[in-house]
This record gives sequence, C-alpha cells and structure tokens, in this order.
Amino acid sequence: MITLESFYDLISRNAQVTLVNTRYHKNVYTGSVRDIPVEYSDCPVEDFSMNDNGHLTFKLKIKEKRPAGDGWKEGSIGIHGKAYHYWIKQYAQGSEYGIEGGRISKLMIKRQGEIVCNYDRGWDVEAVDEDTQLALEIILHTENH
Repeated sequence: MITLESFYDLISRNAQVTLVNTRYHKNVYTGSVRDIPVEYSDCPVEDFSMNDNGHLTFKLKIKEKRPAGDGWKEGSIGIHGKAYHYWIKQYAQGSEYGIEGGRISKLMIKRQGEIVCNYDRGWDVEAVDEDTQLALEIILHTENH
C-alpha cells in the first residue's frame, strides 16, 4: 500500500494537487501540497495522474471516521511535514493511572503506520525522537489537564 505521504518527498511542496475520494467520486481538497490537511496523509493512493500543466490528481481511499465512544478520541498532528496519528483514552478527571496524573490513561501515536509512542497506564514505548516528543507534548497540553 502506498500512502499519500509517500509522495511528499517526491514532489515540490508548491505543486498544485487535487485529492479525490474514490468511494464518493468527490474532490476533498484542491491546492498546494504544503497545505494538504494532515488527515489525508496516511490514506492509500489508488491512482494518480498529471495533466499537461503539471497539476497532480490523487485518487484516495479515504478512511471513514468512526465514533470512538467510551472516552476514546482520535486525531492527527502535523510536525515538520510528517503526520502523527493518535488515539487516546481520556477521563473527565485525572488519576494515578493517567500520564503525569492527568486525564489520559492510554495513548498511541503512529507515524507512517509505525508506533512511535505508547502509554497504557505506564510507558510501553516512550517517544522515539524529538518530533514524536513534540507531538506528545502538544497532545498532553491540549488533552491531559
């Protein structure tokens, strides 16, 4: 499976693109590569083409968002051109099991499909690098207290 993010290093950040949801045959984004919404980064590319003017069109299999329920949240953060996707289990109050005594008791962060940070009432995988640490700090700042 080739994801949209795989193309980022191959094409100019100024290139103009259109992203098409193949399921509904609907344009979901048109503009510069540098401004592509992060939620499309890990979508599988089913087909792509370029017209005579150099405009690229990517046909994506866009993942349907499912309601998380039961305190689960899902989101994405862009750090230095890379997409970090995360899932957290969050409670209304902090607890001894939460990160730093906060509201998040479970957290998983993935980059390009690889787990780069994981907490399940304790650290299973600490942030693997500085960019992952920055993504973690943003999540903690906005969701943990």
